[in-house]
Amino acid sequence: MKKFISTGFLIVFMCLACKAQNVEFAQSVIDTLCSDYFAGRGYVNAGDQKAADYIKNQYERIGLIPLNKAGYFHNFSLNVNTFPETVNIDRNGVALKAGHEYIVSPNSPSFDRNSLVVKKITKALLLNKKQFKNICKLDWSSHVLLIDTMTHNKASKKRFEKLMKDYTGQIKIITKTKLTWSVSRDQAPELSLYVLPNVLNHNDVLDITVQSQLIEGYKTRNVIGFIPGNEVPDSFIFVTGHYDHLGMMGQQCIMPGANDNASGIAMILNFAEYYKKFPPRYSMVFIGFAAEEAGLVGSYFFVNDLEGYVEPSKIKFVVNMDLMGSGQEGIMAVNGAILPEAYALLEGINNEKKYLVQTKKRGKAANSDHYFFTESGIPAFFFYLMGPYSHYHDVDDTRDNLRLDEKAYNGSFWLIRDFMNALMQVEY
Repeated sequence: MKKFISTGFLIVFMCLACKAQNVEFAQSVIDTLCSDYFAGRGYVNAGDQKAADYIKNQYERIGLIPLNKAGYFHNFSLNVNTFPETVNIDRNGVALKAGHEYIVSPNSPSFDRNSLVVKKITKALLLNKKQFKNICKLDWSSHVLLIDTMTHNKASKKRFEKLMKDYTGQIKIITKTKLTWSVSRDQAPELSLYVLPNVLNHNDVLDITVQSQLIEGYKTRNVIGFIPGNEVPDSFIFVTGHYDHLGMMGQQCIMPGANDNASGIAMILNFAEYYKKFPPRYSMVFIGFAAEEAGLVGSYFFVNDLEGYVEPSKIKFVVNMDLMGSGQEGIMAVNGAILPEAYALLEGINNEKKYLVQTKKRGKAANSDHYFFTESGIPAFFFYLMGPYSHYHDVDDTRDNLRLDEKAYNGSFWLIRDFMNALMQVEY
């Protein structure tokens, strides 16, 4: 049973309050990783490879060393669906704006058709017997189904289900109030498009070109650096976060991923610099995970290979950081509800130091790279910051939109630093 030393006892350890974190450097990391050169840190134009190389170079500059003889990279592969070339929709001869007016489903296949006539399926149409009968007679080879978001009653739901059962087209278009994208590891037999409400109208004519490529066995890599502990080097704190994002939807649409998760990588690098200057009691491992957006793939493979790096029982805690660009409304600790002693330590530090306006806790969730550590019995928190920043998995999560709040960034850095320093004083 772990017993935590009180926060009062930790004052001596918190004298290391040197502001080794650097908001300007963190912002520069975010700005760099969100530049066009990194192509959204996905699987088009080698965006993920470029980001991994950048992080490795930062580790070398700071003075981190590899954790084992394999070097800084932990390699693995996955299947991934990509959109490396053209993604284009013309409505009545005018191109729609990818990412802003529409997105393709991430599992979509290639598709190339012109002069498709939109048929917008609303509740009112379904309830009109004549209109519904005419829709059911359509030759879908020259038409495309636009499914308007709606609230069905019993009659419209039944007719909608019949229409979908009999639909023979190769494409569906669905309205959404917010366009958020993701990554798929497979490819569907038909194309799905999502558009904002009122982008398309009944009887609009569309020319659609989507070029996709399912890559089997795509090779990517986690990036790992290490600082040996100066007192208890066989105990470890892991500091992690994913560097990948969604990449590109065609050559004209980049998903930069400023908050998700260039911000987490920026803070990881700040912590690496801090603990290089102030050697930690425990050894510290810093990991930039790949393919988190494809289903936590990088952390899954790493945890499966963990014994090739360290003895799992020697990992005292994993601090995973994702969405670290705000903080004006506090910090959330996923797993806080299932690790009450660790959460009490975090909360006690913040109550004493007033770093952030609040700490909050959640239970277990498979929503970031802490998860497979948790499933292996290794204690872990997933920290994300709360605030007014609203962009997530969209084209507007950009470096221009994400400008770090100095007070919130500093407060979150100090709080997590003090928490990790406290963990290094655990009695058994």
